[in-house]
Amino acid sequence: MEVNTDLHVHSKYSQGVSNKMEIPVIASESEKKGIDIVGTGDILHPQWMRHVEETTTGKGLRKYENTYFALTTEVEDKNRVHHVLIFPSMQAVEAAYHDFKQISKDIRREGRPRINASGAKIAEIAEKHGILIGPAHMFTPYTGLYGNHKSLQECYTNCTDVVSFAELGLSADSRMASQISDHDKLSLLSNSDAHSPWPYRLGREFNKFQVKNWSFKHLSKAIRKGPELNLGLDPREGKYYRTACNKCHNIYTLKKAEKLSWRCNNCTGLIKKGVKERVKELSDQEPDNHLEYLYLPPLSNIIQILEGHSSPNTKTVQKRWNKLHRKLGSEAYIIVEAKIGEIKKVDDEVAEAIRKFRMQDYDFKEGGGGKYGQIIL
Repeated sequence: MEVNTDLHVHSKYSQGVSNKMEIPVIASESEKKGIDIVGTGDILHPQWMRHVEETTTGKGLRKYENTYFALTTEVEDKNRVHHVLIFPSMQAVEAAYHDFKQISKDIRREGRPRINASGAKIAEIAEKHGILIGPAHMFTPYTGLYGNHKSLQECYTNCTDVVSFAELGLSADSRMASQISDHDKLSLLSNSDAHSPWPYRLGREFNKFQVKNWSFKHLSKAIRKGPELNLGLDPREGKYYRTACNKCHNIYTLKKAEKLSWRCNNCTGLIKKGVKERVKELSDQEPDNHLEYLYLPPLSNIIQILEGHSSPNTKTVQKRWNKLHRKLGSEAYIIVEAKIGEIKKVDDEVAEAIRKFRMQDYDFKEGGGGKYGQIIL
């Protein structure tokens, strides 16, 4: 069967995350979005672990009403590199917690704990407990693997075989990642890293897998094999896509940034190397053009553009979104599968915008320096 998954989100116990990020709300919003399996996030946090156990049922995959939950967390290693962990059971969560708490000062209070160990040590503990591990948003300049290392080997040393997937992040796609031969044996995932449950955050990037049944065993097999389709933002919309100033967001070529010693000549702010330029530096082979990646922004963002609003969370935007959801079904169905004629019966303007996105008939003011890109229809 075909399932949509978003395997990297956070709970209310991580810094900068909405208090609404609790299991009942995440489940309800996932169903509206069309996400069948969502990560719990932050499962090593004792209070969140208890909340998950009390609100969900099941073994490898937990369930709340119509939504399945994979037991997941994000951790930071001693080099500030972030890793996503996907656990086979609550027993594995508890066993790993006892190992990690020996080398973490904040695991009891922070949803995304800092582990005072290398990526290799974290991978060793993951392997010990049958946990899937991969780098989170691997190209992100500050906390991604390639913001701190030149290769998987440099991060995971003798444990590279333990790594089964890599997360692309909002500023990259599978075609970009395929230019690096280190990724040839890895599954490339697109997840939201959502800090709030609303559909313009949760599931803004997701994966489409084929699984035989609702179990960790079959989800694990699907992850190792790789998604049938990645769906998410056009990388140009990502806030670290281009090399740019962190203060005024002025975009630079790599050559110009180096000439300026990485200081903006407009405001003296620090220039941060973009994902586009980092991929070019690390590239050692031609991109794989056969990888399926569908560039589609969340439906709320499409309506926001049409309305000319600065936020997707206005009453006008949400009224149109709710009407489409009520008439047609989940957001994933609307933006990916519904026929344009079917959408036109509900909202002609949204239908035309979705047609343009499916045909990639749009342009961008590219993102960089911590500022999201701007879609131009």
